[in-house]
Amino acid sequence: GLHADRADRAPRRRPAVSLEETALARQALRSAEGYARRLTRSQGKLAAQFPLSPARVTALPPDVEDDLDAFLKRYEQLVNTIQDELFKAVAIVGGEDVRGLARREVTELMDRLGALPAAASFRLLVATRNRIAHSYPDDPERQAGNLNAAYEAVPDLLAAHEGVRRYLDRRLPEG
Repeated sequence: GLHADRADRAPRRRPAVSLEETALARQALRSAEGYARRLTRSQGKLAAQFPLSPARVTALPPDVEDDLDAFLKRYEQLVNTIQDELFKAVAIVGGEDVRGLARREVTELMDRLGALPAAASFRLLVATRNRIAHSYPDDPERQAGNLNAAYEAVPDLLAAHEGVRRYLDRRLPEG
């Protein structure tokens, strides 16, 4: 009678996270962990160089240029892994379908789910990544500004990584 009808209308939950999804999420977590560790190392190695002036940018010794290249690559890799792999894992664990959502909407969802400290902060990290992806050899002022912005953003990027990592660690099945 009455009780059977109520049971039929119970919300349908997404099936539990599959073994394959769990394995992919753990793999993405390991990748991000490596990028975060190497980014932290780069940050420490470059501490004496920052903040960079436009004049300094044009006169960097080759070894510092190489260290900056590594730093920028690691920054970019960590942003990309969080945005493209870890956010997907968070959505799967949370039973959310993010296919068809714009990246901005996915970032907002991560914030609402509690996986990110703040969507606005992460959008700034992405904007910085987009700016450092371009080299401006004829504009040392712009180059210095972009490098300084990336360097100053490292604590926020590491906090975003840590937030997503903690979120997934608490929710992923053992495996």
